Amino acid sequence: MLTLKIRLQQNIGHVRRGKMNPFGVFAKLINKGTRGKDVVPYQGAGEVLDAMPTKEQLEEFGNLPSEKELAEKGFDPSTFYHGSPKKNIMDFVPQASDRSVFGGYREARKGVPTTFFSEDKRYVENFATRDGKLAKRDAEGNMYEYPRPDARIYPVKLKLDNIYDYNNPEHRKRLEDALGTTMEEGGEMGYQLKTGDPFVLQQPEISGVIKELGFRGYLTNETSRFRQKTVGLFYPEEGDVRSVFAQFDPKKADEGNIYASIIPPVTTAVGIGALAGLEEST
Repeated sequence: MLTLKIRLQQNIGHVRRGKMNPFGVFAKLINKGTRGKDVVPYQGAGEVLDAMPTKEQLEEFGNLPSEKELAEKGFDPSTFYHGSPKKNIMDFVPQASDRSVFGGYREARKGVPTTFFSEDKRYVENFATRDGKLAKRDAEGNMYEYPRPDARIYPVKLKLDNIYDYNNPEHRKRLEDALGTTMEEGGEMGYQLKTGDPFVLQQPEISGVIKELGFRGYLTNETSRFRQKTVGLFYPEEGDVRSVFAQFDPKKADEGNIYASIIPPVTTAVGIGALAGLEEST
């Protein structure tokens, strides 16, 4: 089995994937043939879902805490999403990505290893299909593209109680003090930093300092125009990320498994089949 150190050295950002076992309370949402359709499915706990479960369905499953309970555990009540070309991810190991060259107009520089999540489902689809799409002809002979079969969107809850917020004056002041300059003195880059530009925030001179200041990640302005948050996390493998299908077991609060060993007791058997098929793999 590859160690975490080796995975990082090999730049493997997603580890421990499980096998699918598609049945349970979300049976009506389970993939009925997404392959060949222009849709990126959601990754459930052992299921491939064509649609997001409703809050009522998640409550029926018996795992999702109330907003008050989420807050008590340090999680933001909002649902975030991570798009990936890989299926069955069980935990995330952040990568030193080259997001600074997204669009091809900025210098290629690897930032501090970070994993990104967004409230905007449409936005993360771009990352789920970053390996390209497949092409097919419809019944009328017209060509259309559709996602590769392993592409997935992961709905999760995040711990955001210690995140650098570019909108927070106190956070900006701490960063300025650590950098030894003000954002006003930084010209265009200073303005971009002040307004949460993700390509500036991920620069090693910036994200490295944010991490050294004790923050566990940072907000960006990528989806702020839609009034939705996008965040990069430094420690997703240390319990800062949980699937919406997780048990949120306090005994496993520091584990990276986004499902947190969530197989429930037999006495809460509604939907237990949705979880029983998850297995660790190398």
